[in-house]
This record gives sequence, structure tokens and C-alpha cells, in this order.
Amino acid sequence: MIISINYNEVSIMAERIKLIKDFYKQWKVLAIPFWKTKERYKVGVYLLIALACDLINVYTTARLSDWSRDFFNSLQSRNLEEFMTQLGILCILASVSLILFANQKFFCSKAILIWRRWLSAHYVNRWLSSKCYYRETGLGNLDNPDQRIAQDLQLFPALTINMIFDFIDSIGSLGVFSVILWKLSDQYIILGYHVPGSLLWIAIAFVIVGTYFTHLIGKPLINLEKQSQKIEADYRYRLMRIRDNAKAIGAYGGELYEEKSLSERFKHVYTVWINMYIKRRHMNYFHSGYTQLSAYVPYIVAAPQYFAGAFQMGEIMQTVQAFGGVRVALSWFIFNYSSLAEWKATVDRLIQFENAIRKSERQKNFIVKESDEEKLLLKDIELILPDGKKLACIPELEIKKGEHVALSGPSNAGKSTLLYTIKGLWGYGKGTIEKPKGKAIFLSQNPYLPIGTIAQVLTYPDEKLKLQDKDVLHALEKVKLDHLKGKIHEFNNWELILFGGEQQRLALARIWVQNPDWVYMDESLSATDIECRNEILKNIEKDFPNIIIFAIHHDEKVNPFYDRDLKWEELKRKN
Repeated sequence: MIISINYNEVSIMAERIKLIKDFYKQWKVLAIPFWKTKERYKVGVYLLIALACDLINVYTTARLSDWSRDFFNSLQSRNLEEFMTQLGILCILASVSLILFANQKFFCSKAILIWRRWLSAHYVNRWLSSKCYYRETGLGNLDNPDQRIAQDLQLFPALTINMIFDFIDSIGSLGVFSVILWKLSDQYIILGYHVPGSLLWIAIAFVIVGTYFTHLIGKPLINLEKQSQKIEADYRYRLMRIRDNAKAIGAYGGELYEEKSLSERFKHVYTVWINMYIKRRHMNYFHSGYTQLSAYVPYIVAAPQYFAGAFQMGEIMQTVQAFGGVRVALSWFIFNYSSLAEWKATVDRLIQFENAIRKSERQKNFIVKESDEEKLLLKDIELILPDGKKLACIPELEIKKGEHVALSGPSNAGKSTLLYTIKGLWGYGKGTIEKPKGKAIFLSQNPYLPIGTIAQVLTYPDEKLKLQDKDVLHALEKVKLDHLKGKIHEFNNWELILFGGEQQRLALARIWVQNPDWVYMDESLSATDIECRNEILKNIEKDFPNIIIFAIHHDEKVNPFYDRDLKWEELKRKN
């Protein structure tokens, strides 16, 4: 006998096994951290209760199969007493099944919610503390982190628990109905021969054929699910940008441009969903035909035994129910193909998120120390771009207590990058940074003003700092924002209300309420007129004589407020 080996099929099978193994490894990376926490005990109890409900419900399903046999036999024999008894049994079994099903879903939902709560807190903490929100997201290396946190972290525990419980339920049902079909096969004769478990083998063969064609038709849905999640998130992000930049868009008259941009983005959404609908239509064609055929196959299979007198009506109905139970249990893959595709896409996106966070957490190339001499000292700083290209080398820079130092130079040369490096945001490069003790604040050209009252804007990000009205009014007076004094208790999105220069001055007012020891200023007064700027700087010099200030600017003439004016080309040394 010659055995022919199809190496292409073997290769495909090996690739699929590898995909399953890779998926399991990725799933473990996301799932295991939670199951090492104290929260796992509460979730574990909920899941055990849900599992108990599920297993008892499987037993109830087996009893319903016996009930089906006895009920229809009572109809065939016209036994009214037995008929009424079986109705009573049905009421009891149905009530127990309903209670078990509802409680199983309830405890699973509680477990999912606790797991999601932990995942959200865990990933938000790592995303922010590792500076990944800037290093990877801000630089465009990671798309739509908001979707991964809000949507994918909700889907991951829900799909995981629901898939596992649905699989356990299928395995339990398969065991129960397989036993029933095997017993019924004792009376089943095929062409004069008795084949042990023949009804079970027919059901299994039927499902194998259906599973194969389902995978063949539905395989493209996995990539389409991933594409749809990404494109939908991009579309939402464009809408959010319009909301966050409403004033600037209105000033430019950019409504038509934004409308066209949204229309172009929605075309991608439309195209992907059309492709998904086409594939799902193909799946629905097959599912509909498969389901309809499944309803009649057991009758066709059992009919010869009925007409031969080997089966009564009760055995016919029990065969139909058991055949359907085995089919549904073995068709777990078929019925959950779309959910599996969504699960796979969700895990892929979360693994990308996890890898981005890990990359950011590993970026500790700079040696950061705390100086006892109350000075800022940079030594052998080398700034590198994400692509590996060297941006600048700074042999040494020292700024002592009370000094006001300005750094000037051309745009896009790396000056702001140096400030972000000192702040700990930029992770590409190497060198030593010695920071003075005390509190520092960072003031950028485009300040961040949280939604809230003016007091909340001024104390950001220190929620514990409480201000009295006189403190707020004093700070507003120092930065020439007296016209806001009547609005200090209003809860607003100040970025949409104030102009650029007003936003910069409101952010600068944090100096008076937070009383920092050192301040970084990245063009933080660039949108303010020279006269107002000079007066604000004089107020800082008068009220904070010992503060360290390191500022970036582009002015050719440096304000007398600064003790030193460093030239970028002289400070750095390119390799």
C-alpha cells in the first residue's frame, strides 16, 4: 500500500497549530497578571458558583431528554395521567433551569466587571507612569490607546469568560447527549448490521463537515474584525479632534475641510463594513442551510427504526433532541466563529498595547539623580531620535539655585526635546541628569487646562492643594487676567473659551499658587505681548527670588529677566 503525503496540507496544519499556540501565549500575557492579585479570590468564588450552576444545569438538560421521551410516549399511548405527571415535571425542571441560567450569567457578569476594573486600573497606571502616553502614543507609534483601554479591556475579560463557560457547557452537553445517543444506537440497525454508537458517529460526521466549511468561509472575518476596530477608532478620534479644537477650526473657517476629511475617513469605515457584511452573508447562507438541515436530519436518521417498530414516538423525539444536543455542542466552533474572530482581534490589539508599554518601561537610558546642592546639572547628554539618528550631544550644563537661564536657537533643533528629557518624558538617548530637590512645574507653549474651575486649573495636577478665593484672585492679578476674577467659580472647558495668550498666562499663574522650586518654560509666553510678558516676568523675579528657571525661547533679544542666554549651537555638539 502506498501512502501519499500532501506536504502542503501538513504545512497548513502546522501553521494553524502554531497560530493557536501563539494566541494562547499572548492570552496568558494579558490574563495571568490578574490571577496573581488578591482580586482573584473574589472572582474565583464567583466563577466557581457560576460553574456549579452551569454543571447542575447540564444535569437538568439530561433530565429534560428523559422527560421528552416519557412525555411523547404518554401522548402516543393516550395516557392522560402520565401526561399530567410529565407536565408537572416539566414545570419543575424549567423553573430550576431558569434559576440556574440566570444566576450563572449574574455571577459571570460580576467576575467580568471586577476583572475589567483591575485591568483598566493596571493599564492606565502603566500607560501613564511609564510615559507611554507620550513616548509611544504621542510620537505616533501606537494608535488609539483610548479604544484599547475603554473597549478592548472591556471585551477581553467578557469574551474570555463567556467563551470558556460556553465551551464548558458544550463539553457537558456533549457528554450527556453522547451517552443518550450511544444507548439509542443499541436498537439502531444499518443494512442489517448493528454498529455500536452509530447515531453518535453520524452526528459527529455531520458536525465535522459543517465546521470545515464554516472555517473556510469565515476565515477572512478575523482580519476584517481587526481592521474595523482600528478604522472605527480612527474615525472617533477625528470627531474628538473637532470637538477639542472647535475654536481654531471656527477661526480658520475649516468646516468644509473637516467635513471632507471625515467623509474620507468614513469611506474606509464603509468599505470595511461592506466587506464584513458580504462575508457574514456568506456565513449566514451556510448557517441558515446548515441549521435547517440539522433540524430534519435526525428525523430522517431515526425514521427507519420507527417504521420498523423498534422506536416509539418518545424515542424518536429523544433521538432528535440528543442529536441536536451533540450537534450544538460540537458546533461550538461554528456558532462562535465571529466571537472567536473578535476575541483574536482584541487580544492582538492589547498585545500591541502591552508591548508598547513594556518598551516605554524599559527606556531608562538616562541616569537621574537628586542633587544635594540645589542645582540642575546635565552631563554627557546624548539625544537620539526614535529611528536611532543622533540629534545632539551636550557635554555639560549647570544651572544654580536662583538662576534664570534662557536657551535660544532655531526651531526643530532639539531644545524642547532637552526639556522633555529633563522632565522624564523623552526616553531616547543617554547621559546623567542631577535634579535639585523640591517641586518642579512644566509650562509649555500649548498649555493643558483641565475642565473645571479656575482653581482646579491652577492646582493641576495636585488635587490635594486647596485654594481660597483670595489666592486665586492674587494669582490672576499677577498674570494680568483680572477680567476672569468674576468667573473663578465657573466650571468650564477653558481651552475652548480663552485665547492662546490667555491660556498661557493662566497656566503661568500656577507658579503663584503652587510655589515651585524650579520651573521649565517651553515658549510658555510666546503668545503674550512684550509689555505684558515683561511685567509678568518682573512679578516672578520679585516674588520668587530663589526659583530656578530654565526657559526655551526664539527671541533674538533676551529679556533682562534672564541671567544667562545660552545659544543652542554653542551648547550642543553634533556627532
